[in-house]
Amino acid sequence: MAAVGLGLVVAVVLLAVTSYYWVQIPFVKFTLQAGECKWGPPLAGVYLSGRLRLVDRCRTVSGTVDCLKVEPDGDIHLRLRLDPQFVGLLKPANSIQVCADQPGPHLVVEIIPQRPQGILFRTNNADAGGFIDPRTPAPGDHITASGPYVIDTNILHRVLYQGRAAENWAEIHPAWAISVDRPAQPGQPNQFGPEFGETQ
Repeated sequence: MAAVGLGLVVAVVLLAVTSYYWVQIPFVKFTLQAGECKWGPPLAGVYLSGRLRLVDRCRTVSGTVDCLKVEPDGDIHLRLRLDPQFVGLLKPANSIQVCADQPGPHLVVEIIPQRPQGILFRTNNADAGGFIDPRTPAPGDHITASGPYVIDTNILHRVLYQGRAAENWAEIHPAWAISVDRPAQPGQPNQFGPEFGETQ
C-alpha cells in the first residue's frame, strides 16, 4: 500500500512539473513582478519562437534604458545598458545594439504586444503567453526586468545589417515583468540607434 501511495505522489509531482514547464492555458493571464518567473512554456506568445535559442527560461537583469523603439511586429525593443554584474550576458552581436548617446553594447529587452495585431504577427502576443505585459519604461529609467534569456539566431539580421555578423545577439524575450528602480530625469530624450542597415 505504501508503494502505491508513493507512486501516486511521484506521478502527481511529475504531472505538476510537466504542467509548469510545458502547458499553457492562454485565457489565464498573470501579472508578474520583477524577479518572478512565469509558469508554462517560456516562449509562449512569441511568434516563430524557433529562431530563439533558449539559454535560461527565467533570468532577471538590471540596467539603464538608453533608448527604445516600436518594431514592425509590434514588439517594443528596449536597449538596456546592463549593470556591471550582468555584462557577461552580452554576446559579440550585441555590439550593434547601440543608442545615439551610448554607443556601447546593449542587451535587447522585448515587450511583445498584449493582443494579436494584424494578420502577419497574430501569434505574437502576451495573451497567448498567459501574462500581462509590463508597462513600458522611459528612456533613462533604471529598471529590473525578468523573462527568458535567449539568443536570437535569425540569419536575416545579417542581410538587414549589410553583411555584418548581426545574428546571435542576446535578449530577454519576452519581458514578463519590468520594475522602474530609478526614474529618468525629466525630459530625457529617446535617441534610438541606427536603423537596420545603417552604420554608426
